[in-house]
Amino acid sequence: MAICISIVVGKGGAGKTTTCVNLATAMALDGNKVLVVDTDTQANTTMFLTSYKLNEKAFQGKGLFDLIRAWGLIDVENYIHKTQIEGIDVIVSNDATPLIPQQLETLEKVSGIKAEEFLLHALSEVAENYDYILIDTPPAQNDVLVQNALLASDHVIIPVKLDEQCIDALKLSDSLRLQLEKDYDTEINLLGVLPTMVERTALTSYYLDLAFANTNEEENPSAQELAVPYKDKLFKTYIHKGNVINESSLYKKPALLLNKKARPCVDYADLWTEMKERMGV
Repeated sequence: MAICISIVVGKGGAGKTTTCVNLATAMALDGNKVLVVDTDTQANTTMFLTSYKLNEKAFQGKGLFDLIRAWGLIDVENYIHKTQIEGIDVIVSNDATPLIPQQLETLEKVSGIKAEEFLLHALSEVAENYDYILIDTPPAQNDVLVQNALLASDHVIIPVKLDEQCIDALKLSDSLRLQLEKDYDTEINLLGVLPTMVERTALTSYYLDLAFANTNEEENPSAQELAVPYKDKLFKTYIHKGNVINESSLYKKPALLLNKKARPCVDYADLWTEMKERMGV
């Protein structure tokens, strides 16, 4: 059965999509079969993996919303698409994705499946076909699709751009994870917190200290609030800034397919190695 990992943080611009597509690519290059699920209305993950932009309407009637609407009538496999990367399939986001919350409410009334557990049910039907499932999520704190992603996942990665807003979003997103664990009597492991868009500056060091308590309590008492739950969860691998990330948007491909030797690409390859160690696979 596939190991399911969601990429979650309730703030835009933190590197969720970049992390999702490059991590999926690293997994596939390592010989794994990967399914990616795009739950974001912007559909950037879909674009990186298929080269089709949202406004090109390449997946009309074939996205996640359509899978929900056809639940019980058409098999999940019919809504899984090949990508431009060997070893990676995708359930796409299309222009109907904003209608998903309403459709999930309707499905709950008709089928009894809880709105926030749809992905758990849907992905269980295809999990044996993959080694890993990655879920990219919208930049929301308590959206029903974020809840779906978390409840379907074995592990969670929280990418964090090193600024105060994103560090606050880290706390809120992890609070949601913990609340869902309690409410649904399940385990959703926080695999790690991933610093993204890192530069070698004094400000970077300051935010690392603030968020992960590299300073002592007397010097920075506010850091202790995050020290216990997050210091040991910080990935050793940081994702650095690099032009290849911008170029990947231009070429509509994951950065790892453009220049494996670029610093962010080396970082994502290292991240995958570290993840395997943490998961014991």
